[in-house]
Amino acid sequence: MNRRKLQLLILTAALPLQLAGCDAEQAAQPEKSPAIPITDNVSSKDTVAAQGREYIFQDSSTALLTEANLSNIDSRMLELARNEIFARHGLVFKRADLNAFFASKRWYKPDAEYKSGLSEIESKNIKLIQQHEKLLAANKLTREWDVDYHVLGYPQVKGTKRLQDAYVDLDGDGTVEHIQMTLSKHNEEDDEWVLQVNGTSVKFVLSNYVPRPYFKIVDADIQDPYFELALEDVNISAQRYTNYYYYNGKKLISMGALDGHTGNAQAMDGQGVTVSPRQAYDFQCWFYLEKYKLDSNHLWKEAPADFYPMEPPTPWVAKVRFPMYQTSGSQEILKWVEPGETVYFLGGDTEKYGKIKTKSGATGWIRLENDKLSGTDTDINDCFDGRLLYG
Repeated sequence: MNRRKLQLLILTAALPLQLAGCDAEQAAQPEKSPAIPITDNVSSKDTVAAQGREYIFQDSSTALLTEANLSNIDSRMLELARNEIFARHGLVFKRADLNAFFASKRWYKPDAEYKSGLSEIESKNIKLIQQHEKLLAANKLTREWDVDYHVLGYPQVKGTKRLQDAYVDLDGDGTVEHIQMTLSKHNEEDDEWVLQVNGTSVKFVLSNYVPRPYFKIVDADIQDPYFELALEDVNISAQRYTNYYYYNGKKLISMGALDGHTGNAQAMDGQGVTVSPRQAYDFQCWFYLEKYKLDSNHLWKEAPADFYPMEPPTPWVAKVRFPMYQTSGSQEILKWVEPGETVYFLGGDTEKYGKIKTKSGATGWIRLENDKLSGTDTDINDCFDGRLLYG
């Protein structure tokens, strides 16, 4: 199959960073921060605390945070870290998700009378956290192709402060870990790196297409004690993926690699689920979102779906006469589509079945049989004009 290669570029340019002052209530509950998923298991503080962690930053009310604490953590963690400072004073949050999260902490004592008032250290920490939140807000994944919404990349923003050296408590035991990544060997197309946490380390390979790689610290499940390390990468062919590790208090453990840039709060729901943009080659070349869930060993496990939507639907013009079926697995024909008719590809199972819609609104199914469109003797490559052909 001849394919037009879509060359996606990783951009690294800048937006000015502007800070706006806000009172305690506004700072605690910004409208544009990612929502924290509400959970049902918050009735027993002792039970939840035993399963999870008590703090994002244990000393953020008594010690100044630094760039090495904040530069590599994601937006959901930054929001919780900022609100954690207010929660220590007993602030009752307007948002139910924040109330549920902090209600699970043994130290949280809600105080309906508290409205504002921070120490000098707390105020400085709030401002530094807000700086990083604004920077990440400008660095969100964005759509790069209007015909396939799942082709995502980071915009060009200056002033990124990602470091290759950080200090964060990764396993929730109250002790801050020292995280480092150092270049081990430079090759023509990729580089060998060492990721080290305290006295343990792992080796990994990253493309040298990105000038200064770094690790991200994310929280895949806010109800467990672990923060994860995500290493996003892109190669010269614009293929993107993310390698994951977590630290169990003794060693670094690989959680697996996922397609796409998933080390962010846009891809993760904070409840142990992330979505990975994967590429399918069936009726056309297109990206779909596959779910992955954390299993009992804290590793990513694929959670396949029966149907994946194509967003937005792709308009095709038929070149051959073919049948639309009532359902994906049936032989009952809904209608015949004639050459020259426009149909819209709505998605499929990425292997055999596809769903289409006609201009008149009729919706039905097509399927592949040995690379041929079912009901015809024609290879799928010769059945339609307008298919997406990149990859």
